[in-house]
Amino acid sequence: MNDDYVKILDLLKKYLDLLYTGDTGIIDQLFFPQATVSSVTKNKIISVDMIGFNKRISTRKSPASVGEKREDKILLIDISSPTTAIAKVECMILGNKYTDYLSLIKVHDKWFIISKVFHMET
Repeated sequence: MNDDYVKILDLLKKYLDLLYTGDTGIIDQLFFPQATVSSVTKNKIISVDMIGFNKRISTRKSPASVGEKREDKILLIDISSPTTAIAKVECMILGNKYTDYLSLIKVHDKWFIISKVFHMET
């Protein structure tokens, strides 16, 4: 297993921890400061920056706080160059299934999420 794959795997595990526990203190470790989080709701693109994402996570109950069984999977890691990759993960949050597509970039030997596009299935 190459070093970049291991680093991305660690990033994704921490990302899934964030979603499960709601620990917003690690957002800056995982996301590039200019990252965006986007989805489509009622045929409208909804996109937030890191301030908006932090607010979303901090104002919702976390799955851990309500005793929800943890269900998450890393489905895909595709490293396309020394500085770019994509990942696909699935998780359950408060009874809803989320599929996240994460664009990753490597800066100063550290991987970050630069873009998250997700779909929620109730």
